[in-house]
Amino acid sequence: MRGCVGVGLLVLGLGCKDPRLDPEPIRQEPAPVVSAAAPVVPPPVPTCALSSTPGALCSPVVPPEPEEMPAPSSHEIPEPTPEPCPGGMALVQGEYCLTTHQECLEWMDTELPLQARKRCARFAPSKCLGERRFLRFCIDRLEAARAPDDLPINDISWTVAREQCEAQGKRLCYEPEWTFACEGEEMRPYPYGFERDAKRCNHDRTDLVVKNKMKDNRHRASDHPQCTSPFGAQNMVGNVDEWIILDKGYPPMRSGLKGGWWLAGRNRCRPTTGGHDEYYHDTQTGYRCCKDAR
Repeated sequence: MRGCVGVGLLVLGLGCKDPRLDPEPIRQEPAPVVSAAAPVVPPPVPTCALSSTPGALCSPVVPPEPEEMPAPSSHEIPEPTPEPCPGGMALVQGEYCLTTHQECLEWMDTELPLQARKRCARFAPSKCLGERRFLRFCIDRLEAARAPDDLPINDISWTVAREQCEAQGKRLCYEPEWTFACEGEEMRPYPYGFERDAKRCNHDRTDLVVKNKMKDNRHRASDHPQCTSPFGAQNMVGNVDEWIILDKGYPPMRSGLKGGWWLAGRNRCRPTTGGHDEYYHDTQTGYRCCKDAR
């Protein structure tokens, strides 16, 4: 072995290998172990935008940011539609006939001359003789009273009745409004129909005077539910005479009375009693209010 230490021809002659001529063996790195459960994902290939300039570098395309979705708005409950009329009032709406013909087929009080008879037992269907006007407003269902089960307010003048309506945010009814609320589009002579029925309303009383003074024969404002107009207003004939505003009136005569009271009179929807000024009042005078509809 010592001979192998030499160099040159001696080394070759002895058959020994020169360690300088034998390269160091290449070490093989072990291949990485790939788990079957985790597949190798190749790195993403950048997406580039095409450029019209020759030789220009490829710039990566940045995907747009996702649009931010608006937050879902809470479900808004719409506000309820306000009622057209306040509580205790009825809506009156329709075509009002300015001039009618109401033919009486059967008169009462036949002992009186025809021109003196006021009470008609039965009417023919009414006819409209002219223009119709659209009306829409509110009217008190009951005559003015301190409570529905109380007697209606009476012995009141037109002036005070108007003030009391205005204090409630209302007003006295105009003559066409009151008439239409009583008779409806059928132009009924009585709020309940075409045949007179004293059992429905507080009228046709004959006990009018006691001890030389007018007897107070009022009934409660809520009495007589069958004495109701097509729009739901109660006791528009009988009980108390109701103040209204005359369309063509001038102070101090803007006042009229509608519906009659408990006496055996006309007690119909159309007629209006005039001749009393705005300061007149008596046992039978009362009122109800109207108001513009919403």
